[in-house]
Amino acid sequence: MRKALSGSIAIIAAAAIAPMASASLVNGGFEADDASGGDVYGATGWSPFNDVFTTETVARTGSNSLKAFGPFFNGGGAGATQAVPAAAGQTWVLEGYSRNDSSDPIGTGNFAVAKIEFLDAGFGPAGGSFALGVNVFEVPIGDEASPLDSWEFFGLGTAPAPAGTAFANVVIVHVQLDPITGGGIFVDDLTLVPAPASAMIAGLGGLTLVRRRRR
Repeated sequence: MRKALSGSIAIIAAAAIAPMASASLVNGGFEADDASGGDVYGATGWSPFNDVFTTETVARTGSNSLKAFGPFFNGGGAGATQAVPAAAGQTWVLEGYSRNDSSDPIGTGNFAVAKIEFLDAGFGPAGGSFALGVNVFEVPIGDEASPLDSWEFFGLGTAPAPAGTAFANVVIVHVQLDPITGGGIFVDDLTLVPAPASAMIAGLGGLTLVRRRRR
């Protein structure tokens, strides 16, 4: 079911993209917005879709993190995207931390993923359609079984970007399935960097899906 949803989620995310002028994420630590007076919708530098907020509820470093929850319909996704310039043949590495917090734990059947999508100059999928392991890569970052109240490290590496790639698009998304239950995912301290293809193949096997606990 999750695999079947990835294409539709990717299309939703690709429709709400904020292209950036540098190869590093803008506001990856979610400190650019003042949430001291209450949660702020979205996050500077990111394009939000559905229910996603900068919040002071919990933070791994600094004052803020990003929370995605809902969107309270079967198969729906809520989260944020950010695109950076990329080129065919490049490999990319996304790292960050996620948290299943007891203040609003992930509900039964719900889950969250982090993704890198390779997009063309028109912000469509490079190569014409999304294909897992070709122009879209993802790693699970939380579900109902995730431990409570600890920040979990995750890492995601890609294969070389296909021909026609103009952007690497980061997607953070929380997905709800029937029966609709509450809860959400918190993320913080995200980084995205290009890596030489040779280093990825030698050191990471070309594709890395990593998740481990770091308190």
